[in-house]
Amino acid sequence: MKVLITEPLDFGEENLELLRGISEVLKGPFSRTELLKAVEEADVLMIRLGHVIDKEIIEKANKLRFILTPTTGLNHVDVNAAEEKGIKVISLRGETEFLAGIPSTAEHTWALLLSLLRKIPAAHNHVTNGYWERDYFKAHNLYHYKLGILGFGRVGKQISEYARVFKMPFVFYDKDYNLKNHPNAVEDLERFMSEIDVLSIHIPLNQENTRFLNETNLKYLKSTAYIVNTSRGEVIDETVLADMLIQKKISGLATDVLDSENSAEARGNNPLIKAAKHLDNVIITPHIAGATYESMWRTEEFVIRKFRRISKA
Repeated sequence: MKVLITEPLDFGEENLELLRGISEVLKGPFSRTELLKAVEEADVLMIRLGHVIDKEIIEKANKLRFILTPTTGLNHVDVNAAEEKGIKVISLRGETEFLAGIPSTAEHTWALLLSLLRKIPAAHNHVTNGYWERDYFKAHNLYHYKLGILGFGRVGKQISEYARVFKMPFVFYDKDYNLKNHPNAVEDLERFMSEIDVLSIHIPLNQENTRFLNETNLKYLKSTAYIVNTSRGEVIDETVLADMLIQKKISGLATDVLDSENSAEARGNNPLIKAAKHLDNVIITPHIAGATYESMWRTEEFVIRKFRRISKA
């Protein structure tokens, strides 16, 4: 078999050996045009987040049998097109036990939360521009804020553990019926949104959750509230959110994700990027929450071993 690794930067040598043991390995990086050509002869495609594996690429893949992605989200893969062509997508979705030991997204969420609430990027820019006025950047201790965790799955639970360490009160909203008796659960979304000071988003992207946060429910946030998003950009209406920031209907945003983030054209027109250029209470990072050496090595190893088991079955 031929395995195509689209983004080999810092790919673990041990993981390469796992693949070489059963296949010929071809490494990128590839441009979009190069990938469309290279995928024609590939049996296995090993990806990260740098490419959207859409219908065009899948139609070019004459021999492709597997797509390996060490992610829980799959919005960068046209799963339906893959299934129609008999290509199996191997990911981390549903691998709860393994993922419980991967803290990188929760760590980055907390880094964004602290950066936003303590105004760290704005303070840094203030100093590098030659100023030293600490009174501009007064903030509150975290116990002053109530954290609202939207989605109480793996990452949501990890975030709640950090909240306890910082003595930050928290509640969560989750549609899982089995969680309704949890002492921190709030069953009504409107009440949940209205009583929190920081909204941290951890719901998966699916059809039901696309634009889950929209004009209808975002309006219940306090004008003093903050939003942190390390889920997916598509779960929130970014146009509404940008308007709320500009009109000071919320106090700030820190996000690691954007709608259609892999498209340079879409980023050029993204309302949150446009808002960030003239607002000092918007922080955007380029989907780096999971990008730690340790997490990437471990998750890539996991999907490779999963692939080896499945391919031998």
